[in-house]
Amino acid sequence: MHLGDGVVEAGMVMPVSIAKKVPADAGGGATTLAARALGDFLRRMRSRPALAVAGAVRRRVTGLRREEVAVAAGISITWYTWLEQGRPVRTSRRTVRALARALRLGEAEAAHLSRLAEAVAAAAPRWRRTAQASPALRAMVDGLGDAPAYVVNGRWDVLHANAAARATLGPFDGSPGITDNVLVRLFLDPGWRARFLDWEAVASSAVAQFRAAGGRLVAHPDWNAFVANLAARSPEFGRAWEAQALADPHLRRKRLAAPGGEPLELLYASFAPDGEPEDVRVVLYVPADDAARAALVRAMRPPGPAPRRAAR
Repeated sequence: MHLGDGVVEAGMVMPVSIAKKVPADAGGGATTLAARALGDFLRRMRSRPALAVAGAVRRRVTGLRREEVAVAAGISITWYTWLEQGRPVRTSRRTVRALARALRLGEAEAAHLSRLAEAVAAAAPRWRRTAQASPALRAMVDGLGDAPAYVVNGRWDVLHANAAARATLGPFDGSPGITDNVLVRLFLDPGWRARFLDWEAVASSAVAQFRAAGGRLVAHPDWNAFVANLAARSPEFGRAWEAQALADPHLRRKRLAAPGGEPLELLYASFAPDGEPEDVRVVLYVPADDAARAALVRAMRPPGPAPRRAAR
């Protein structure tokens, strides 16, 4: 059965790219779905042109052959073939590290490979999506004053936003199903597309971070269905997701258009607060300079009364 650009199998939804490339087997279930995601990732990493063997001529494949990866990782070609085919076989941490070296993965890519392998080994996806921010966390975010901040869960639903975030980024409850999720809003809210001055860079970075953060959730029906649904609603997101880019969140700059239209440069970071559910993160923006700080203050200032018309 199809749902948008996803395929439902054994109660799970997976991107069409995975469903088309790996034939169904009799196993089914979360472990098989995670194994297929692992196999898809291995194939894409192996096929990168940058991995071409130096001095080789007339190669029929782009990147490396399966045999070359298996030899470099010190495992049998049969075992590696099973991994790429999406068979639900477990791999040791040592083997995962050897595969990362053989495929010349970067830090974020190697971490993602490890998360995918852990998802295959797990009996079932362990994640309960947090639906509400705790009162203490809401109070903390509200207490940040002029610094825009909001709370998200593992699917990037916005659980709470302070007044500065609402004034700077617009209300998050304006269009349920769009503005109440960071990733959906980036691709489906025209207002946010115009608000971020470097939208293409922001959107691609967000997808890469979301993929990296969700590696262990690839077999969870809620998370997986969210990805497939957004890909069906936004071809731009679908293409970005298929690119398999990965990035870990870190301090970065973003350029926005302030409510008055002036450019606003902010530093951005996200962090996991202690004592909260493991999928909860706080996203924080702070002004990058004095001009941005002044613009934030103006954005927070309540509108004054409309000027009176002169009596005649």
